Amino acid sequence: MKKALSFLFIGFTIATFQSCTQEETPTKLAMQGNWELVSAKDAAGNDITSQIAFPVTAIQLTDDNGMLGTQGPMFTRVVYGDSKWIEVSAKIKQVFDYANLRLNTGEFFVGENVQQTFTVEAKLQATAAAGGVLSDILQLVGVNTSFFQQVIYHKFTNVSVSFPNNTQKDGFLASNNKNDDAYNTMVWEFTDNTQAFYNYKDPNGNSVIWNGFPVANFKRGTYTFQKFTTGLNDFVKSKQ
Repeated sequence: MKKALSFLFIGFTIATFQSCTQEETPTKLAMQGNWELVSAKDAAGNDITSQIAFPVTAIQLTDDNGMLGTQGPMFTRVVYGDSKWIEVSAKIKQVFDYANLRLNTGEFFVGENVQQTFTVEAKLQATAAAGGVLSDILQLVGVNTSFFQQVIYHKFTNVSVSFPNNTQKDGFLASNNKNDDAYNTMVWEFTDNTQAFYNYKDPNGNSVIWNGFPVANFKRGTYTFQKFTTGLNDFVKSKQ
């Protein structure tokens, strides 16, 4: 009888432990959804949010690794810096036609389970049906005309990603620490550990290294996003 009770107690203890243990949401799943950039700071801590919002920076991250949104100005700033930003800003609306919902695309890649870093690739391409072209910006930032391309892919690996509201703890009694807003805020950090790779595609779709701008010159910074639940197009329209 005592032996049976002992087994019963052990079984109850294991069941209780398992019920109180809750794994964190995988990073890729947590990143999916619609996000508005609410804060952007350069490496010195200066706020640059308003400088890259035309009129808003909003992205959609999907389960098939897709990225869609108005991220063109943000990545233009990350890649080419701020030395000519006043001149570049004057060209932004001619190059990126967000008013008519002609959005930029890209991809993101994350390992399984919980990760601290990810890879993002921004496809920088003029979206305006008429008017400005990407070369207008490339010329301003000093890219030689021999490197002009209609589309340039800017890939960044080892970008830090975190969810500062995630106070949930792994392990015992984790369920008691559940936070419904845990994944409503997301932070990307481009650090000295981040690496940049730029390329374009040949007529067969193969990647070719693009040497038009030094990869080491990308701007470090911190970008904070807030999740929103309305559709991406409706959200961008509401900000016009």
